[in-house]
Amino acid sequence: MKIKYPILKLVVSCLCFNSTYAIASPVFPNNDKVQTSNISSRTPGTILSIKEENIDLFTNASQRFLITYRSRGVQSEPIVTSGYLLLPKGKVPQGGWPVLAWAHGTTGVADTCAPSGDYADGPVHPYQQIAAKALNAWLARGYAVVAPDYQGLGTPGGHPYMNAQSQLYTVVDAVRAAHLLKPYKFSKDWYVMGHSQGGAASLKVATDGRKDAPELNLKGAIALAPGGYQYQGIAEYVTTHTPIETGVAAFFPIVLLGAEAADPSLAPAKLVSSDMAKVLNYARNRCLSELQSELKAAPQTVFKPNVNLAPLTNYLKKQSIENMTPIVPTLIVQGDKDQLVDYRGTYAYYQQVCKKQKPISFHLIKNGDHRDSLRQSELLIGSFINSVEQGKIVNTCNSK
Repeated sequence: MKIKYPILKLVVSCLCFNSTYAIASPVFPNNDKVQTSNISSRTPGTILSIKEENIDLFTNASQRFLITYRSRGVQSEPIVTSGYLLLPKGKVPQGGWPVLAWAHGTTGVADTCAPSGDYADGPVHPYQQIAAKALNAWLARGYAVVAPDYQGLGTPGGHPYMNAQSQLYTVVDAVRAAHLLKPYKFSKDWYVMGHSQGGAASLKVATDGRKDAPELNLKGAIALAPGGYQYQGIAEYVTTHTPIETGVAAFFPIVLLGAEAADPSLAPAKLVSSDMAKVLNYARNRCLSELQSELKAAPQTVFKPNVNLAPLTNYLKKQSIENMTPIVPTLIVQGDKDQLVDYRGTYAYYQQVCKKQKPISFHLIKNGDHRDSLRQSELLIGSFINSVEQGKIVNTCNSK
């Protein structure tokens, strides 16, 4: 099944928020002045700072820590990344707490969009409220949860939105960081779960996580409404569908700025029209929810006339989930009424993996929207974990 422009239904992994215009604090208030050269000799996962915070939304947590840690960027360069770590209640089991790595959905590219800096009425708070319910279920099962912000959100440098390698590194290194939190003890067993943008991150971890962190034991992955199928299609869409919808205009700058953060030669200033440049500059300092609420009209044109988009589309294509083949048991959950991630694209990806005879399961939520894959998946996830822990084959490829 060939799906044309499924990326636009994600538009692409965007999350629709209603929020005020309050500004969250980045992890580093003056992050352009933070010196990172001294982290080169540190191993990935090294904790650079730690601060205990109120558990807030995470009612099943005993403690919550804001952390920064040494990770790796797009080119494997040393970077500082932020995130938060949640510890479950009760005694530590023999062998330590198993770990869930949580990969969040699209929030934007500005430092204020880092989920670890969330607060009541903040630009990412509505999404955090939904995510917290899902994470509380993991805490109730006795899992510690580590939640990276990804590269460049709240920390130095730009956010290379949807860059597969960067998302792999920041997730895996967050799990490494958890293991270095003393005096607590963690099991080498871990899972990854992500939604939307994070769903794509989960699929990348499911593909390369074991190779990247052989000292840990990645047991499975959950991808909820994963974005990034035929990711390059969005550039063609905005070229051939002008004027574009306001929702697309709010989202597309995140794609462009993310590509530039990964590869400066893809600077959008060389590509976009003067009308789109205004939206682009605005997006540098706003979260997606703010863009969606504040942008009243889409630009009439997106790109300059006769501009060469091949380098951009080639880059975006390399980040598409079609390039990922999970080698660990993987669960995909998708709503069939999702207006942001087209379920047909997700299902086409699932079929692609099935043809490679990999352990993957697909569950469609009837009448489910984009957030329902996160809201309504607790029982599916519980069943999936139980099957993996019991050594059962987790595969729906032969199901009718």
